Amino acid sequence: MSWEVEWTPSGSVSLRQIHWLDAGRVDAAVQLFAATGEGNVRHVPADPTGVMRLRVGRYRVLATLDPWDGVMRVWWVYRL
Repeated sequence: MSWEVEWTPSGSVSLRQIHWLDAGRVDAAVQLFAATGEGNVRHVPADPTGVMRLRVGRYRVLATLDPWDGVMRVWWVYRL
């Protein structure tokens, strides 16, 4: 199943705050996961809402998967 990517306002702001090369890698990884399901993903086990973390180098993408709408919502990008 492929997902439509929806960047929330906080997700867009956090993406714009990192270096543009890193932001390009993060966006590419999000698009790849949405299209193919490939990526270093950890689902938050105690959360029934479908919260996931996608690892992209030293960055993490916090997102939710909405199976009813087929939407992957990106809430935040942060650096470890």
